[in-house]
Amino acid sequence: MEFRVLGSLQVLDDGADLTPSAAKVRAVLAMLVLRHNQIVSTRELIDELWGERPPATALPTLHTYVYKLRKMLGAGGPASVVTQPYGYLLATTPETIDVFRFDRLVAEGWNGLERGDPRHATDTLSQALALWRGPALANLAAGELLSAQITRLEESRLRALQLRLSADLRLGRHRELISELKELIATYPLNEDFYAKLMTALYQVGRRGEALEVFQNLRQVLVGQLGLEPSPALCRLQQRLLSADPGLDQPGLDQPGLMDRPPSAEAPAPPPARPAEVKPAQLPPDIGDFVGRGPVVERIAAALAEAGTAVRVICVGGMPGAGKTALAVHAAHRVRAAFPSGQLFAGLGGAVPAEPGEVLAGFLRAAGVAPGDVPADRDERSKLFRSWCSDRQVLIVLDDAAGAAQIQPLLPGSPGCAVIVTSRFGLHGFAGACVVELDALTQEEGLELLGKIVGPARLSAERHAAERIVRLCGRLPLALRCAGARLAAGQGLTLGGFADRLEDPRTRLADLSVADLDVRTAFRGTYDRLGGPERSLFRLLGLLQTPGITTRQTSALLGCEPDHAERLLARLADCRLLSARPGQGEVRYGVHELVRLYARECLERELDAFGAPEGERAVSEPARAGQGPGTAEEASGGSARAAAVPGTRAAEPAGGQPAERPREHAERTGPVLVPRAPCGNGAPAHVLGP
Repeated sequence: MEFRVLGSLQVLDDGADLTPSAAKVRAVLAMLVLRHNQIVSTRELIDELWGERPPATALPTLHTYVYKLRKMLGAGGPASVVTQPYGYLLATTPETIDVFRFDRLVAEGWNGLERGDPRHATDTLSQALALWRGPALANLAAGELLSAQITRLEESRLRALQLRLSADLRLGRHRELISELKELIATYPLNEDFYAKLMTALYQVGRRGEALEVFQNLRQVLVGQLGLEPSPALCRLQQRLLSADPGLDQPGLDQPGLMDRPPSAEAPAPPPARPAEVKPAQLPPDIGDFVGRGPVVERIAAALAEAGTAVRVICVGGMPGAGKTALAVHAAHRVRAAFPSGQLFAGLGGAVPAEPGEVLAGFLRAAGVAPGDVPADRDERSKLFRSWCSDRQVLIVLDDAAGAAQIQPLLPGSPGCAVIVTSRFGLHGFAGACVVELDALTQEEGLELLGKIVGPARLSAERHAAERIVRLCGRLPLALRCAGARLAAGQGLTLGGFADRLEDPRTRLADLSVADLDVRTAFRGTYDRLGGPERSLFRLLGLLQTPGITTRQTSALLGCEPDHAERLLARLADCRLLSARPGQGEVRYGVHELVRLYARECLERELDAFGAPEGERAVSEPARAGQGPGTAEEASGGSARAAAVPGTRAAEPAGGQPAERPREHAERTGPVLVPRAPCGNGAPAHVLGP
């Protein structure tokens, strides 16, 4: 399978052309190919296909297009369209895409120029340019997003061409380049780089008068069209031509050296040396209003200061929204002076895990490794990264890890290095790691954080209301930041009025959302990773009227054996949706109030889905939720899942207020339970049934 975008969009499989004939299907495929192995959201696809005014049927129509692409690619092939939360991705090896091969060859050619090997550079750059069959995506009527991608591709092509011309000039191929450069000037009449190269080539073959005439022609174009004079670098080149600078007679000089060298110099200036030591500094900025966590920060600092023969690893866990990333970044800034070789940072994606090989490639580039020298194999990248770290003191922060398997290839082997890992899931298998579990803030810390956002004077004036807000936010840092941002931005919104709004459990999560801060989104990222039985149990937690549940109560609720109930509860606790605490004779699992409210919403959406007609459930439910995790053919295939599709705020009216539920759902107080079934195979009874 081969995907071509450097020219008309094409899909080839063993010589057979599989390119879709429908224009919009081609556009969807182009978006997926250009972002291969990355999620393309349904919103981006809809915007590209229909612009600012999509039809009411946009989402189901998009599902149909994806179905056609899946049918075209076939099952079990080298490429497939994978459904992801909020969108889709094209899973394929990068080598199947011509633009990937183009970028790799260009990087190799650039590396050849830096090493002083113009012959290798011109060969590889010529191979890269030969991949182009015409203008990028020439058979598409591109929208705004694809137009930006096409512009990027064309700029990359132009840069590769300039590099190849520079390599040819260094090889002394001046006479052969003259006609090509004249043609390029006619195509790009404002590109000074091509004019400078043509002036250089003409001078080198003894045609100085024509070289000076080229400069005058460019000046007339620039003054006539833009009212501008040529750049200082090009003017310096003209002066060198006028004075017959002896340095111009040296063979093999290319345009950058000629343009940048001042007229008084007798020899071309050497290129600047690359720095001997690259010190990456990738830590995000520290949070100015960071509060609390003093003992935890000191514990992390002490663990990072311990000497030994193994790399130091600190694992920071906690429920979604507990402030794990903020703590890791804050602690990293506290100790960064102890790691003079640099600091690296990578977001690992959490619910949508990043590929360790891509993360390693980013680390190696930040360490100064040329793109062409980055190995293609993940294990080789890991070995090269460990070699780079071997005699250095580097601090690495890995944020929102999905599990130990994702982290293992990213660990250095040097005892002088340290790693801080945050995760919403349990990280097991790191011997000797320092494990830090974050809980909610204390009441005083929550008030301090809220005061730093809304202002201490405003907090003091409505102290009682502020205490209510902190309590209703469950002292969760993310929820408090959402509340503080709403209060800071709200015109005339008092703390007392906002506290009254938060008292309503039906609208609390909707009120704890502003811009990119959203408590629901944090919970949904973990919920999406749960299996069917765990989702079923999680939804039932929304019915609890107490802050905790035991294994015995869960077993009775699900109608299954206690051992299986214990395993389900342990998985939810491992995902930090529950907190496990010893009780009298048995473990008691605590449920945070905001988690319980989100579980209730998931249950109500599931009830709504089972109450809707089958065809409407298949198509309208994803549209109502504002996302497209499933395709139309999947939704209508008759395999209704027990786990509900997690919702978003798009289910609410534009004004931000939650939609009024139908009376029949508002009056429900419990789930529809299927009669208990024997659990000989360890499987729980389904929470919902037809």
